[in-house]
Amino acid sequence: MTNKKTVINNFSKNARYYDRHSKIQAECAGELAGMLPDGSFSNILEIGCGTGVFTRFLTEKYIHAKITAVDIAGNMLDLAGEKLAGGNVVFMEADGEKMPLDERFDLIASNASFQWFDDMNAAPARLANTLLTGGSICFSIYGPGTFREFQEVLTAYFGENRWLSSAKFVTREILERVLEEHFNVLEFREKVYRAKFPSLLDFLRDIKFSGTSGSGLGGGVYLGKDALKDLERIYREKFGGIIAAHQVFFCGAKKKGR
Repeated sequence: MTNKKTVINNFSKNARYYDRHSKIQAECAGELAGMLPDGSFSNILEIGCGTGVFTRFLTEKYIHAKITAVDIAGNMLDLAGEKLAGGNVVFMEADGEKMPLDERFDLIASNASFQWFDDMNAAPARLANTLLTGGSICFSIYGPGTFREFQEVLTAYFGENRWLSSAKFVTREILERVLEEHFNVLEFREKVYRAKFPSLLDFLRDIKFSGTSGSGLGGGVYLGKDALKDLERIYREKFGGIIAAHQVFFCGAKKKGR
């Protein structure tokens, strides 16, 4: 389980750097926007809106809808509010996994945030209950293949362990199974993005400021100067450079009728 307090702290503390270091998340937002369902939606919930990159796509496609955009990190919401001030968006600081919801929505959307849920196995049931009958859901979520290169390097150096938060993300097989209990899945695709960095330190800085480091390394490991040097050497020997995969699942679905 990801330490959600650490995740909140990471996003809040580094909010002002997020857009500069979240190029892959921005690409995911564009990909996901292309999957948004056509039609007239009046009440939309966006979970994990961050600095409002995907929120803007929602406002442009559904100009007459009320959009409730929630995020667990208040500093991210402040930036989103600055970008989209005066629009049809209500921003709310809340944990999208656990927030009490007194209203129902006809569309739930989320870009690259569900991987931080404590229990993605149980989440589809709650999301379905939040939707009106026949409502839609459209989201992207990081998979456990994210940063697999760094995971291999850490394992080679420190020994076998699920060192990274990403190693604990839900698999495609489990995600599809739990979704199909509550939704008619209309589209499901997987995409692997790859980013290249000049050095290991640049990579670590990037995942720190984009929030994708999650809870940090497991096992209380501290990466000192010597360890970083050795890890970079192993990384380059194994992969020919500092390359980082981002495994992303995209899903569009409708709530099953009763």
